[in-house]
Amino acid sequence: MTKSELRKEYKKRRNNLSIQDQATLNDQLFEKLRMLDWEKYTYVHVYLTLEKFNEPDTIRLIKWLREFHPHIQLVISKSDFTNGSMQNYILNDKTELIENAYGILEPVKGELVDEILIDLAFVPLLVIDIKGNRVGYGKGFYDRFLSKCRTDIKSYGLSFFEPVQRISDVEKWDRRLTHCITPLNIYSFQ
Repeated sequence: MTKSELRKEYKKRRNNLSIQDQATLNDQLFEKLRMLDWEKYTYVHVYLTLEKFNEPDTIRLIKWLREFHPHIQLVISKSDFTNGSMQNYILNDKTELIENAYGILEPVKGELVDEILIDLAFVPLLVIDIKGNRVGYGKGFYDRFLSKCRTDIKSYGLSFFEPVQRISDVEKWDRRLTHCITPLNIYSFQ
């Protein structure tokens, strides 16, 4: 299937999940997330969950990392829709967030972080294939972001669904993820 077909299908699948199903799947994802070796990471980029899109819960992860791994510097992004880029900022208790025109919470200001510093990035997705190619929301922000990061960055997707066999229209500029966590598995694509 093409990205467009998969995007439509998996938006529908996520929207059809009941509140209880989402809670169960988020619990299973969180248990897998806790298994990662967090001690080796200093800068972790995380997207803020868009509840209106029924995305996997990253807020619980953020709270847990703050409590149990305070050495980690959490990083969130602010999107520039005029040029498709993102600026990255430290997320802490003082970070003021504002909702942009697309309903995404973003920092108003703060301490900028260079992409080169980021050790691990959580990347939003709708679906992923067995090679680590993802279907996002179609704007390419995270492909551009990952292309600026170190080659050894760990890039994780979070998905309620298992990978599909193949995305038929992967482009040369699409960045594969190194890992994906589903309720049932932790996949490595390296």
